[in-house]
Amino acid sequence: MKRFDDDQNCFVCGRKNVAGLQLEFRRDAAGGAAEADVAFPVQFQGWRCTVHGGLLATVLDETMVQAAAATGLKSVTAEITVKFRKPAMTGEPCRVSARLTGARGRIVFAEGRIVDSSGQELALATGKLFKVE
Repeated sequence: MKRFDDDQNCFVCGRKNVAGLQLEFRRDAAGGAAEADVAFPVQFQGWRCTVHGGLLATVLDETMVQAAAATGLKSVTAEITVKFRKPAMTGEPCRVSARLTGARGRIVFAEGRIVDSSGQELALATGKLFKVE
């Protein structure tokens, strides 16, 4: 199996990726959770001033993996389902969070959400993560 090593070039959290978001995650090992603050730059828009939904899904994906990493698990996303509730606006502060909800064998279950600065839900996700080590 391929080794999954962090070379700091992840689009979402990599410190070396100058084109990426470079999010700084706060992890809670006891709660199996992670969160980060994000404001999407205009180059990540779909419609004018609106964050492209694919970027919201990408950030939710990484946050669920970070929640698993908080507990010491290295994983990759096997499946993700995203429900978009309200458009996210470029340049506006948001918070993304995720937590583990269960496990069965090599699969870990997680859920995540993105909220705006007033706490309104912008997107929700559920995911199945595959343990890689």
